[in-house]
Amino acid sequence: MLRIFRKKNITTFKANQKGVALIEFALVLPVVTLLLLGCMDLTIYLVAHQRVSRAAYTMSNLLTQMDQGLQEAQVSDMILALNQVSKPYNIETDGKAVITAIIGNGVDGAAPDNFTVAWKRCYGAMAGTGTFGAQGSLVTQATFPASTIVTSKQILIITELTYQYTPIIGFLPLSGPITYKSYFRPRRGTIQNIVADGSLPHNCV
Repeated sequence: MLRIFRKKNITTFKANQKGVALIEFALVLPVVTLLLLGCMDLTIYLVAHQRVSRAAYTMSNLLTQMDQGLQEAQVSDMILALNQVSKPYNIETDGKAVITAIIGNGVDGAAPDNFTVAWKRCYGAMAGTGTFGAQGSLVTQATFPASTIVTSKQILIITELTYQYTPIIGFLPLSGPITYKSYFRPRRGTIQNIVADGSLPHNCV
């Protein structure tokens, strides 16, 4: 009789599956939540990289479509467009854009004797003035791709863009600067200088 009773209880217990799905869900939920938060953090981080990279590319691309006679107001308009390209990431408040024009010095058409900074402009609240020195500073070819300046009197426009990334969710340790460089040569002229037109220049300080 006792054996029958025990057997019946065991059989009833095995047949009673109420609450199993809830327990399984409770066990899996933390893992799924962690994966979801991690994926969201990583996706937003990759989007930030894409926007900063595109902003650096756009800046150099726009400037090198200009010719001799590039005016200060035109440069300012292009610089201010950075925030539009990088939205929702604000370069003005959380980043730094440094635009440097490097020129090869020497006999026109020959290999350059050296390279100097022809002009430079900066934008953004973050500290720093980029990899290259101030206007007139000598530049070693090791600091830029060897194929970008071939002869003297040629200009290379370099945009260095840095954004201080702060995760929205903060689950993954992804905070820190995102930096990209973009190298372009002018299509239509050398753009050896920026013409003063009364506009306030974005000087590097």
